[in-house]
Amino acid sequence: MGRPKVENKKETKSFRVDPRLWKMVQSEAETSGKRTTDVITEALARHLGGVIRGKSDLDNAQLVHFLTRLDSVTKELGDMKGALSQYESKSRKRVKKHTS
Repeated sequence: MGRPKVENKKETKSFRVDPRLWKMVQSEAETSGKRTTDVITEALARHLGGVIRGKSDLDNAQLVHFLTRLDSVTKELGDMKGALSQYESKSRKRVKKHTS
């Protein structure tokens, strides 16, 4: 049956950062009782939300609607990919190679 599908699976990324900025992130994480990963993720989400709103002139409600729709489209694409891979697996099983 395989492993269960994980929604919004996190990925590990690496990047270079100025040591002073990293110390600020660590300090914010410590004072707010969060992990540094959470501080960085929240900062990226806030920044990108601002970028999207600025480029598209969206208010918060429209942005939430857009991101919700994006999540559902991503899920649909994942479902289609899963269905396609199952179909391909079944098709490969049906094809038998004849050796002479």
